Amino acid sequence: MKKVVYNSCFGGFSISKECAEWMADRGNVECEEGLRKHRPDWEFGSLSKTPRHDAILVLAVEALGEKASGMSANLKIREITADRYYIDEYDGSESVVTPKDIKWTLV
Repeated sequence: MKKVVYNSCFGGFSISKECAEWMADRGNVECEEGLRKHRPDWEFGSLSKTPRHDAILVLAVEALGEKASGMSANLKIREITADRYYIDEYDGSESVVTPKDIKWTLV
């Protein structure tokens, strides 16, 4: 089983400063750089280089629970058996889609 982090509410994916610190302490380079640069515009949330299935991100959400979520976020984990997924998003609310979830039209 693989695990994927997604935002389960409207507002958008973001992690808290506490989550960024937790991840940086365990070697996540993106969080290390963000904390070092003290980017005030980064609500310790928009991870652009860290994939949602990143082991450190998954562990952070599991360890911190609600405290991992940034402003206007509610991070959850979905376990998948597939070897691929994508994040479907509408107004910041996300779901994890795997090939098994797609209702194909056969021709």
